[in-house]
Amino acid sequence: MGNLIWHDLGRFISITASVYAVWSSFFGFYYRKFFWDFVGGTLRDPGGIQPAPGAAVFITLIVKAPIIQILAMILGMMIVALEYSLPLVKGLALYRSFVVRIVLLFFQSFLCILYYQGTNASLWSLIAIGCYVRAQLLGEVMEEAKENRVVAIPQRFGRPLAITESARDESSQSAAWVDSTMLASEIISKIPVSYDNGLASGSLFFFPSTVNIHNELGVDFEIRLCPALQKKPRLPTPHFNGGADEPVTEPLANVDPFAPPYDPGLLVGELISEEISQQYVVLMNKYSVVPRHFLLITKEYQSQTSPLMPDDLLQAYALLVAGKKAGKKMFAFYNCGDLSGASQPHKHLQFIETEDEGPPIEVLAGSISLESPGKPFSIERLPWANHVFRFPSNLPSSPVHKREPILADAFISLLDLVISTVRYDPTYPAGLPSYNVILTLEHMHLIPRRFENHTLESTGDDLSVNSMGFAGMLLVKSERELEAVKTEGLGKILRSVALQSVHDLQVAGSTRDIDGDATSML
Repeated sequence: MGNLIWHDLGRFISITASVYAVWSSFFGFYYRKFFWDFVGGTLRDPGGIQPAPGAAVFITLIVKAPIIQILAMILGMMIVALEYSLPLVKGLALYRSFVVRIVLLFFQSFLCILYYQGTNASLWSLIAIGCYVRAQLLGEVMEEAKENRVVAIPQRFGRPLAITESARDESSQSAAWVDSTMLASEIISKIPVSYDNGLASGSLFFFPSTVNIHNELGVDFEIRLCPALQKKPRLPTPHFNGGADEPVTEPLANVDPFAPPYDPGLLVGELISEEISQQYVVLMNKYSVVPRHFLLITKEYQSQTSPLMPDDLLQAYALLVAGKKAGKKMFAFYNCGDLSGASQPHKHLQFIETEDEGPPIEVLAGSISLESPGKPFSIERLPWANHVFRFPSNLPSSPVHKREPILADAFISLLDLVISTVRYDPTYPAGLPSYNVILTLEHMHLIPRRFENHTLESTGDDLSVNSMGFAGMLLVKSERELEAVKTEGLGKILRSVALQSVHDLQVAGSTRDIDGDATSML
């Protein structure tokens, strides 16, 4: 079962109560009776209840002239117009406000309780108020207010300004800013053009490669051979300042390639969202082995040793959803820490397009049948420690306020397992743990890391491994390396740079994959 959306429930009850109020006020015109006339009244025979002198004002406003009924009818029509709602109302700020609804429903409840026919409308108005108060406390938002969506723009005096999306094209803001800030769908639509422009301008370099399929551990690993990478400029190994208890605030290197001003041949745009406070920029990857490889980068410097925040996860997932709507199958990955294969100290996630069902590891994860969905699990046929979370099937179509707790809780639960795995290794170096993150529309994978490189036995060469390797897509630079990798085996290579799985010591439960093998889960 899904979560109860309190403002949706409140809206339906509010519409019902308001229609009832309009209908009851209509009958109140013909059968005029003050509901509370029995309070302090005198019972006469004949004559019935005679209202107390103090009720004279209500007798005047309800019985002598149906003023209260008219006000209740007008207010009920206003609430129906707000809730149902009229297109004109959707363009107003009050449409997004729960407080406005609470106030209007309170007055409706007060008016309706005064005359005889309106008591039910009054009670249901109170119930609708309770639903909206609950929605306000939970921080729910009106997802239906798309035409009046607020878009964050550059900050001034420490506070963000805002304009409506419908007015963005007519805004007096700088045209350069409007052109550079985009939504996730706009970013995805611009990726092919940005890639072609980057190649044409010489800002982006593409290295052709061939893919070799190597079946091992029941996985069709993709070993990508790219000899041209031997001519790629060698980048210095990034160094991350800050120890286990010291926050990282700035890069140690003198030059940050992800800092402005951005290379116009690589810049796709600045990514914005009304639901997300963090600001991001999207750049094409300067050295691409896979076409249309792009990066999501925090605009303000954050360290690659820091964990993914809810805003990072939301924005990355929004790009994956936008890619799916555009007919592109993509996945994102994040190399966290100095043992993860990270190439830059500035926080960035990377996005790769794939064919068919996604990266090989995702195909294997999708074959697992879970007995307890909604909890982390491990793929036991893999010889290295791995922790996976399967998202609900409706997550891509869910609104942002529903996605955030699911993505954040998934990451936190998997990170807890990564830290626990590291603690089982007494030789693990002090400091922040390193790990790889793989994010798809269906799963999140976290793999704790012990070493950045594997030394090939037959050649003595160091083979760098990042998240792509654990996604099942390893990169080699020569035929010699390719044969060495096949001979030594992907399972052995990946296990050597990762950690031993202790999932059975961490959690209880079981899963069943397509071969019937048991795997432990949380």
